[in-house]
Amino acid sequence: MKNILFILALFTVLTIQGASQQPAKRTILASSAGLSLPYAEFASESLTVNSGFASAGINTEASLMRYMGSFFGLTSAIGYSNIFLSEKDYENEYDRVLYGTHQVSAGNYQILSAMGGFIFKVPEFSNTDILLMVNLGVALSFHPALSVTNSYLGLINSVKKDTDFAGISNAGIRINHWLTEQYGLSLSYSLNATRPSFDDKTSIEGHFNLPIRYQNINVGFIMKLGTSQK
Repeated sequence: MKNILFILALFTVLTIQGASQQPAKRTILASSAGLSLPYAEFASESLTVNSGFASAGINTEASLMRYMGSFFGLTSAIGYSNIFLSEKDYENEYDRVLYGTHQVSAGNYQILSAMGGFIFKVPEFSNTDILLMVNLGVALSFHPALSVTNSYLGLINSVKKDTDFAGISNAGIRINHWLTEQYGLSLSYSLNATRPSFDDKTSIEGHFNLPIRYQNINVGFIMKLGTSQK
């Protein structure tokens, strides 16, 4: 994250220095899909408070980008991620801490997000744009139904499927390469973070907060919707 903040500061300086340049504005529509990879507590495989036991999943995203000049732009995006909860890792952890054998049944985490933010960019070279994107928005997160059965004690843990709205932040890098004047390909990497609260009738508080952290690695298509001279 420190590296991203450093790059953001550098691009901000470049934006100020290039304010006198007034190239054609561009509106770009992008769609992409790829892998979602959890990290931090969300990917933890230990029975601790914030562990998510999440493993790799898939995602898709659609975004609209508006270049306001050589160095700056605005963006809005909607995205969907489907991230697996590792039943095997969850089962192994229960086998480690309790006697008997265990059977785990669980669905997938799902996150639906809508965000808007800023673009800091390097001026186009060789038909290629390099963008640093920072977004904030709201996410609807789905916690899967979960049950754990012990061979001696029967059902020892269960969580019902639940949903919650929470704020979400996103920071990433995108490379757009234009194949023609209007169409091109994109490659992107981003970090996403949200912290929803889910019901848990078996706990004292009656709910728990889950830090959801995941990386998206996507490839996709881009299209210019038009240009206008300022």
